[in-house]
Amino acid sequence: MKPNFVKLVMAAFLFGVASFCNAQVLAEDDIGFEILKWHFHHYPQSVSKQWQKLGDQAIQAEFTFNEKEYKTIYLSDGIRLSEEVDMTREVPLSIEYYLDEKYDKYKVQYFKKISVFKDEQIYYSMSVKTKDKGEETLSFDEHLIPVDFALISSID
Repeated sequence: MKPNFVKLVMAAFLFGVASFCNAQVLAEDDIGFEILKWHFHHYPQSVSKQWQKLGDQAIQAEFTFNEKEYKTIYLSDGIRLSEEVDMTREVPLSIEYYLDEKYDKYKVQYFKKISVFKDEQIYYSMSVKTKDKGEETLSFDEHLIPVDFALISSID
């Protein structure tokens, strides 16, 4: 369980850095051929919103594909590192049941599927807002089973 936890934390850190760092915004014309070739191979007919340079070796693409919002991070040679898909409007029924049991009233702020391609990891991140507890971030594994980080930390 510990290696998966570390990978999960690393992937969350990668997206956090991408979201909050002073990234340089690029025009699509400034993106290298290898990245564009693989981007449109994986996401044909996607509509680009924004490209950002993340350091010297990575570029993040924000785009719409199949009516969903995506963020994908590429290395300069076109290899996809990770992908984040906004699934807020498509929360699975099993998670809705879980939330109904856990909270009296809640509002889903976001629900995202995150894939880390190198490690073939998939997990889900969700933020819910309640009157009692305020805003809480929840994590789920690739099978949509809740991950309790407090329990994992106590085992270590």
